[in-house]
Amino acid sequence: MRGQISLEFSLLFLGVLLAVIIAVGYPGMFGLKKTTEISSMSLAHAAVSKMKQNIELVAAADEGTTKIVYIKCPPGTWESNGNILYFYRNGSIKFNITTECSINININGNKTISNARIINAIIKKVNNTHVNVTINL
Repeated sequence: MRGQISLEFSLLFLGVLLAVIIAVGYPGMFGLKKTTEISSMSLAHAAVSKMKQNIELVAAADEGTTKIVYIKCPPGTWESNGNILYFYRNGSIKFNITTECSINININGNKTISNARIINAIIKKVNNTHVNVTINL
């Protein structure tokens, strides 16, 4: 009985092999480009969350407080309207992520990010009602 393997081991080995084939083939079903664009939505959500968190920290501080933040950001555009922060993208996959802050926001600098990169945002509290955000590439 040397050199023989059990039926259970054979089934287990074939199951693992099938799982590996499915895991590797799944991105290919949609195409790598589409999979990458979908993952950029997750990255955009994280970028907006980090920006909001730091805006809220500066808003709680004294006037004139400045904070420099580095944010990994996918392609898209930053906007603000009063106390609402927007990050959106118009491409083959469109998304719009918004969040509401406790203070009004003015965004300056390079609002449009053309490719995925780490941006630096300088957040400065102007007064009790406004925060300036300057985005640098």
